Amino acid sequence: MQVRAGRLGCAVSIVCAALAGCDPQVRYIGDDKLYRVALTPETAPALEGEEGALFIVEQRAELPVREPEPEELRDLQSGVARFPGLPFPRLPWVEREDLPLQVDFTLSNLEDAARDVDVTINGANEFHEYVPAVIEIDDEAPVPLHAQWERRFHLEPFERATVTVREEELDEVAVDLATVVNGAPNSDQIVYFENNSANDPRARPFIPALIPGLIALRFGLRSTQAGLLLLEASVRVRDVGKKLADSGEPPVHYTPELFESVVPET
Repeated sequence: MQVRAGRLGCAVSIVCAALAGCDPQVRYIGDDKLYRVALTPETAPALEGEEGALFIVEQRAELPVREPEPEELRDLQSGVARFPGLPFPRLPWVEREDLPLQVDFTLSNLEDAARDVDVTINGANEFHEYVPAVIEIDDEAPVPLHAQWERRFHLEPFERATVTVREEELDEVAVDLATVVNGAPNSDQIVYFENNSANDPRARPFIPALIPGLIALRFGLRSTQAGLLLLEASVRVRDVGKKLADSGEPPVHYTPELFESVVPET
């Protein structure tokens, strides 16, 4: 992760067209190539207790994946027999290395007061989408479990932070999603950003033999207080596996099953 911080003196812009033009594999997705998530003073709390509230705002970014041809789909359905125990009804159309992703975002505090806020990213493949659970105990403030990628920022008045979420970090999101769906008993532990599933003995037994690639990301802002904060993100995808729809070609739309965090009872 690369982080740069500075004062907010002008409108934020993320330049991507030049990079996309250098490599025919590279594409920036979205109608205007920029996803925006805003937390405002008018934002209602997602959850509230006597001891505090939790504010969550999110925006989904879906990759324009091309629809498989009938014979390709038949191969995905018949090929599942080669991988016993997969937690999916067929082989994934988008596999782990088909569509490497990078996210660049700018987080801006537009107020004249300091603010603390979490930036979160959760992933979806063709079959499942990760949703962090929230723990509520009596009248205590609600406590969110970990997102698949998250960082906490303290921004001074009118400060901004610019961050790059690298391909290998989002590859870990894909691995973690497949791992928790495959029966890992503590998904909150698996997705924690400092844990790497391939090197974690608690995760390795649950990593499937085949990992689906991500077909969508969900960006979020999470805070214990309302404010005036803006997240602007671009999503760069490299079409290594030739799985993106061509311009003018309708993409296939998936409706992944929501998978909420699983944690052992205490």
